[in-house]
Amino acid sequence: MINTLGSLIERNLLEVFGQRDSARGTAAIAELYTEECTFFEAEEQVNGPEALNAKVGSILEDAPGFVFRAAGPAQVNHDLGRLRWQFGPAGAPPVVTGTDIAVFEHERIRALYTFLDEIRAWYPASRADDARCRAHRSGRDIP
Repeated sequence: MINTLGSLIERNLLEVFGQRDSARGTAAIAELYTEECTFFEAEEQVNGPEALNAKVGSILEDAPGFVFRAAGPAQVNHDLGRLRWQFGPAGAPPVVTGTDIAVFEHERIRALYTFLDEIRAWYPASRADDARCRAHRSGRDIP
């Protein structure tokens, strides 16, 4: 069962968080997550499959051309799983690195906690014109 759960969190990275097609993402979430799933980030909590799919869409929309990739194999300890990952332009060094911690229930993901380990200077497309982003690109810092 441990290999099955490890595969589950690895599939989540590619088939849910790496999926730009919303319908395919919805199908993957239905297969990999419980109906009462919750996704946690430091500043946000998302409840339910529809909200999770919308959140993934938002992440990917802000990072055109970026892909998720595992930074090592998944590790499982009873009903918990951990996967380190990278996110950045295809074929280039990662811009963001992080770790997902999954809580499994009945061989599905009930909760996913995401920890960001490193964020290199990068601004999502939705913020490309804000002053802080323009200043960073020009080499100036704004407090």
